[in-house]
Amino acid sequence: MSRILTLIALVTLLCLGTGVQASALATGAREAAEYIVQRFGKRVPSQTADDVAREISRASARHGSEAVGFLRAAGHTGFDILEQAGPKAPDVIKLFVRRGDEAIWVVSKPEKLAIFIKHGDNAADALIKHPGIADSLITRHGGVAADALNRVSQQNAQRLGIVAQDGMLASTPRSPELLGVIRKHGDSAMEFIWKHKGSLAVATVLGSFLADPEAYLSGAKGLAEAVPGKFLESLGKNAVLGLVLGGILIVALMPFLAGSIRRTVGAWRAADRD
Repeated sequence: MSRILTLIALVTLLCLGTGVQASALATGAREAAEYIVQRFGKRVPSQTADDVAREISRASARHGSEAVGFLRAAGHTGFDILEQAGPKAPDVIKLFVRRGDEAIWVVSKPEKLAIFIKHGDNAADALIKHPGIADSLITRHGGVAADALNRVSQQNAQRLGIVAQDGMLASTPRSPELLGVIRKHGDSAMEFIWKHKGSLAVATVLGSFLADPEAYLSGAKGLAEAVPGKFLESLGKNAVLGLVLGGILIVALMPFLAGSIRRTVGAWRAADRD
């Protein structure tokens, strides 16, 4: 008998606790609804705070109690954002919990929301850290660009944006590797790339750098050492290119060779006359 009474007591306490929690949630939804109507106005003229509270309650039942704070901050737009995010709606709410109003700035813009949904928290952090720079870089080069941007200062993010606009990343299939170097080494890597962007536009030099970036960043190697060796190596692998360059060199040197031959023949004739 005592066991049955104990079980009944536990069930009663559980029900009471659930009821208190539901009541608190309903109160929070009501307060959030009143705040939304006061701050953002009514979505439609006939809308009441009770209507908004019911929407908030449905959203919190679906996505958890933290949805209430998100909707309170985002207003009516927040409902649209959660709907657009679909299965990623819980991630949107978690981003708000982590970044607050900065998260609202990201997810309230459709193009930024799309980037966040596709690439996740690191992309959102990059969008917040480097507004106006990160959007196009992440769209074109993906999550590795977001990771790289999160490792650099504002100045170096601007430099990365400039070299990207100049075609440095689009012109090589090895751009993910280059961005990976920035992701790993941060500002020091971006400063090196900015300083040597002209040399790194040469595929063979870029390949040498990517093969051992730490050596170049530390100063143990210099890009000047990579240029002659890689150039000669490419000539050896491309006989046609070598023949063409050799022909150009011969044509360029012909005036000098002709003059030298004339002087030599003239000296021989003078010697014979003597």
